[in-house]
Amino acid sequence: MKHIRSSLLLAIPVALFVFSCRKENPPGPTGPTGPPAAGLIRFDSMAVGQISKYIGLTGEDYYTSNNDNYQYVDDTLVLEIVAQDANGFLVAESLHYVGDVYPWIGEHPDSVYHYYLEVKDDTLKAKKVPSPSQWPYPDSRIFSFRTAMNDGGLPLAQITSPKVDILGWKTSLGYCECRREAYTEDYTLFGVDYPPLNVIVDNSAMAFDGNGETYVYSKETGVVRFSTYGWWTQSGYGWDLLP
Repeated sequence: MKHIRSSLLLAIPVALFVFSCRKENPPGPTGPTGPPAAGLIRFDSMAVGQISKYIGLTGEDYYTSNNDNYQYVDDTLVLEIVAQDANGFLVAESLHYVGDVYPWIGEHPDSVYHYYLEVKDDTLKAKKVPSPSQWPYPDSRIFSFRTAMNDGGLPLAQITSPKVDILGWKTSLGYCECRREAYTEDYTLFGVDYPPLNVIVDNSAMAFDGNGETYVYSKETGVVRFSTYGWWTQSGYGWDLLP
């Protein structure tokens, strides 16, 4: 069954209810303690057949100190490496859902997006599959054109300062309409204790009413969390890695 659900996940429209979640005891599926299995996408050793699955989340009150105003939903994002060639590793990205899809990701919910992941100079970038289209960026629900593609990619070298905490669906960094790099350690998600993870918070576009975004990741684990949020609404959505 492609839809990953738990009795603790709410299978209701996202506008109706919000419940409290904390890093130490988040709702959702649980898994064994330890690093992700070898079958998940690793940026340091990508291979055809690796698959990473993510559960969707929606959050509110991004500017405030309230970190717990978020919920998991029954949208599941699946990334699978299906081929490798001179352009990199080809990823097929699909969305699996029950009922209505959250509006921010509702456009083309049945589309399977294809793009390449490439590591060069210890930096990850997502690249468009060659086509006649003039648009230079691939379609993706988790890799943005700004952070993962356009502005230098995601640095894979371990970031060593400053140390931040993951608090609910946010980080402990104060609000800033800028791009910042940090790291977190002792992070547990769905029963998995992660090694130190890089944190990129790029809110520079919020200075001109655009969206901000956060990546939590490492070369060994791939993306553990991605979230994006709007300046006007203080709300957004994201993806948490399933074990």
